[in-house]
Amino acid sequence: MTDEVPANLPANSYPSPNLRGITFAGYVTTVVHQPETHKLRRLYASVLSCCTLACCAIMLTGFGAPLGTVITGQTMGTSYRIVLAESEDAATLASIQADVDQALNQLEDQMSTWRPDSELSRFNVSTSTDWFPVSSDTAFVVSEAKKIWKLSDGAFDPTVAPLIKLWHFAEEPGEQTLPSDADIERAIAAIGFDEIDVRLDPPSLLKKRPEIQLNLSAIAKGYAVDIISELLTRRLSNDQLSTAHLVEIGGEMRGRGRKSDGSSWTAGIETPDALPRQIHTALRLDDQSLATSGDYRNYFEVDGQRYSHTIDPATGRPVTHSLTSVSVLAKDCLTADALATAIEVLGPERGMKLAEQQNVAIYQILRSGSGFDVQASPSFPLVVTAKPPAGSAPEANPVVATVLAVVGIFALAIAGMAVGVIFSNRAIKGSCGGLANMPGHDGKSICEVCTVPAEECRDEAMRKIRQDAECSNTGFEV
Repeated sequence: MTDEVPANLPANSYPSPNLRGITFAGYVTTVVHQPETHKLRRLYASVLSCCTLACCAIMLTGFGAPLGTVITGQTMGTSYRIVLAESEDAATLASIQADVDQALNQLEDQMSTWRPDSELSRFNVSTSTDWFPVSSDTAFVVSEAKKIWKLSDGAFDPTVAPLIKLWHFAEEPGEQTLPSDADIERAIAAIGFDEIDVRLDPPSLLKKRPEIQLNLSAIAKGYAVDIISELLTRRLSNDQLSTAHLVEIGGEMRGRGRKSDGSSWTAGIETPDALPRQIHTALRLDDQSLATSGDYRNYFEVDGQRYSHTIDPATGRPVTHSLTSVSVLAKDCLTADALATAIEVLGPERGMKLAEQQNVAIYQILRSGSGFDVQASPSFPLVVTAKPPAGSAPEANPVVATVLAVVGIFALAIAGMAVGVIFSNRAIKGSCGGLANMPGHDGKSICEVCTVPAEECRDEAMRKIRQDAECSNTGFEV
């Protein structure tokens, strides 16, 4: 599990003028990733400050369908991004963002562990073992967390904060030391989701031991995505506008409807460990939610041994299995968010079994020597798997190769007949979470349309793969 970080960020304001009323011709790609510390955010945001439109320029011109507008802001110690399928005027966007910010601020007042006066903070410091009144939102999230806790045999445990702190993952990076067996046993004794009761009417929480505390950061962002998606649907419908949109908060996302040209929202899953960041695979997001959990951004090493921030509540120690990243596709983002954390704790075999039991699709990336292997549910809606980095295990697929060849020929034919302006070297913002969404020194996101560096985009093979994966409107399903 990953603790949220203090939201010591500038107050929300209306997006910069270059976002007002912009019509985006083309496609939005979202890169899923793991949360990181403030120092790493600042480092990557400044070093990886730009990307080009080279790999998608012809396709954008050829199809030329307007995509809509983007609203961005800060919440829960990270960033949020909303993409509307249709372009709206500045006054409408400002009003929508005001509603969004109000809803997100209310959720932080309820479930933040960094706001001392939030409902959750006040519950955590309370020594009472009586029912503690909370909002219906907080009670609902805790009740849903209880369900995932039971389904995962305790792998998902929102009371695990003492272990996170013991292993130094609740503090800024520094000299790391390993806790003793006795310290681990004491921390295990201080956790236990079975020590928390919840009721929905009247909404209340109860702790059986005064020292038990809750941290909902592994499920609250997913719930926030659902809340904002529902808010947008109501608001846009009342205004008689298109309700199609994509919402992303800290890498967790939900898509509703389709883009104005009828194509699906497209999301990308990043390659573990890759710097600069690379897209490992892409998928279509049709009225579904996506959340990813991984161990490759937040870890430390002692004597050559790697210790992940993913702590198994049963052992009190970081997990040691080969699963380095899991992406979960579900109808609601709360479920996807919580299950991603649970599966990252359980490991690939038990995680896949849980996914099958819950009828959700997952995409697992496993460490294998110097590269990676993949285990995915048959129903996971992949668009294409990108060329793996050097040293990775091969993932050749003749069906994919054939479809890509057909897509490439079709795309070239359409591009040759297209009439329009080729938007080369013009930044068009994509929907990227967290790190990729943090502005650099020039105020731009590190993700504009693609996160692969320009020199790789110019490579013919990679250009075709990314063009088909992120910019295709052919309707081919891979």
